Order: sequence, then structure tokens, then C-alpha cells
Amino acid sequence: MSAEQGNSRNKIKRLCIYALLTAVCLIIGYIESLVNFGFIAPGIKIGLANSVACLLIFSRDIKGALLVNIARILLSALLFGSPLSLVFALSGGIISLAAMIILSKCRQFSVIGVSAFGGVLHNMAQCVVGACVIGVGIFYYLPVLMISGVLSGALVGVLSGLILNRMKSENNVQ
Repeated sequence: MSAEQGNSRNKIKRLCIYALLTAVCLIIGYIESLVNFGFIAPGIKIGLANSVACLLIFSRDIKGALLVNIARILLSALLFGSPLSLVFALSGGIISLAAMIILSKCRQFSVIGVSAFGGVLHNMAQCVVGACVIGVGIFYYLPVLMISGVLSGALVGVLSGLILNRMKSENNVQ
């Protein structure tokens, strides 16, 4: 096998992994959409699909985190949402992912801290978009969104941390 064939196989393998991770995110997101946290506040979700982005970021696959996250957001909006939900999801997803990538490079923050910060920024970005669409009155909702962002982001961070530790121990055994 030539070096070019090996490189081509690696690209195909990586593309398949990204496609599988995107599919996992879509399934998680769909299941999560069936759980209603409307009794707390409308629109609040845990965001468990974001654990895949955390895993990719902390595995130093920034390109993969970007590709999977954007594909997940686009496909989720196409399958389960609307054009407006796409605008909200993309704004929150891109801002939070960018911040998580930057914070993860500092190495002073744990996966839990990075994820919690990402959760808060996700909600803040969506609030800004909401202010443009609905009006500035939506900022009264921001404290609830920030608390939910910290809590859900921390939960996603704990889950991601557990998976990352498991991945490290599996790599050390083999």
C-alpha cells in the first residue's frame, strides 16, 4: 500500500468516525427533545450531545469538533426544527464551541469548567439572538439561562470527563 492510499484510508476512516459521532449526537438530541423542562423555563435542555464536542476538543481534534457540531446543528434543524431554531442553535453552538476551544488550550480549566462556561455562553448567545428577534425584554430571562447553562454544562462536563478517563485507561491497557 502506498503512502497516498494510506492517507486516503485515514481520511475515509476519520470521515466515518465524524459521521457516526454526528449520528450519535442527533439521536441524543432527539431523545433529549422528548424530555420537557418547560416547568423550569421554556427552551431549557441539558445538551448531552455537547459531550461529543467536549470529547473531541479534549482529544485535541478541533477540526472534528467543529465539523461534528456544525453538522449536528444543521441536521437537527432540518429534521426537528425550523429556520429560526437553526439561527438560535448556530449562534449558541458556534460561540460556545469557540470559547471551549480557547479555554481548553489554557490547561488551567478542567473539562467540567470548560463545558460549564460553554453552556453559559451558549445561552447568552441565544439570548442576544432572541433580543434581535423578540426584543430586549428577553434579557430578564438571562439569569435563569445562565444558571441552567452552568448546571447543564457542568453535567455535560462530568459525563465527558468520565468518558475521557475511560478512553485514557483503555489506551493504556492496550
